Amino acid sequence: MPAAWLVGGAVIGGGLSFLGAKDQNSQAKAAAARQNEYNEKIYEFQYGDVDKEKKLGGEALRQYEFAVEGLEITKSNNEANLRYQEEQAVQRYNYEMGIRAYEFSQASRIYDQSVSRALQQQSFNQLAQQSALTDQDRLYHEQLIGLALDETQTLLNYGAAAAGVGLKKRAAKAGAVVEAQKARIEAQKAIGAAQARGVSGRSAAKNIQGMLAESGALQAAIVDKLMFDTEATDQEFFKMNQQLIIDQVGFEFSRESAKLSDTAARNKIRAQALQAAINAEASIALRPEIAPPMPIPIALPRPEYQDVYKPKKPPKPMEQVAMTTNPFLAGLSGAISGAQSGLSIGSGYNTAKGTPW
Repeated sequence: MPAAWLVGGAVIGGGLSFLGAKDQNSQAKAAAARQNEYNEKIYEFQYGDVDKEKKLGGEALRQYEFAVEGLEITKSNNEANLRYQEEQAVQRYNYEMGIRAYEFSQASRIYDQSVSRALQQQSFNQLAQQSALTDQDRLYHEQLIGLALDETQTLLNYGAAAAGVGLKKRAAKAGAVVEAQKARIEAQKAIGAAQARGVSGRSAAKNIQGMLAESGALQAAIVDKLMFDTEATDQEFFKMNQQLIIDQVGFEFSRESAKLSDTAARNKIRAQALQAAINAEASIALRPEIAPPMPIPIALPRPEYQDVYKPKKPPKPMEQVAMTTNPFLAGLSGAISGAQSGLSIGSGYNTAKGTPW
């Protein structure tokens, strides 16, 4: 009986293994076919022959074209942004140059206005100086006229006084001559009267001598009086001459003083005019200078772009081969395994019944 169990186990095990291996091979082939079909579809989707010239297709071509288009859009956007910045730079340059020109124009107007005001002020200063000099000329002329009038009056007064003194001197001389003549006549009359009375001798001579002596004394007194009066008039005339000299010196000093005062006043007028001219010149604004020009805008640097990588079509996916098992070998292996299993089962069954081989 052990042989029956052995053969039965081998047949059953071998058949089951053969059928299992065959079914497993069929499933493996079906799975490999499905995987190959999927791989082909994926390959065609990624690298299908959509564009024969570019040797690209499917999703790879679309991604490439999308990247190329995106690069062109980026280039266009960057160029537009750079041009916008350049236009802003040009606009800012023109605006700043306009501000520069406007500020220079305003500064020039202020300078021209300050020059005009300074010229007007200088013209006014010249008129004021001329007016002050004219007033000074008038004042100096009036002073000279006053001194000339005073000097003329002094000379007139001196002439009148001198004429009075001379008149008094001539009157004193004339009076002295008259008095002396009168004294001589009186003496002659007295001598004649004495001679007429017939008086002679020594007494007569003494009498006549006395008369002559009296007449001589009277004439001497007249001469003395004349000398005194003449000396008094000479002293008075001398004093008048001294006073005239003093007055003339005083007038000369007055003229010099008036001239010095006139010079000082004119120097003061010139100093004030010079100070006014300096103030007028100082009021002139600083001559404006235009600011340096703004830097001319330059073109902004353009970026370099790398071309989009152009992929090549890869090799087609390798065809997947199913891993299969030889049914006969599997059946043989199953038969051996089944025989061993049958032998084990049979041995155990007989042991359970108590029946020995």
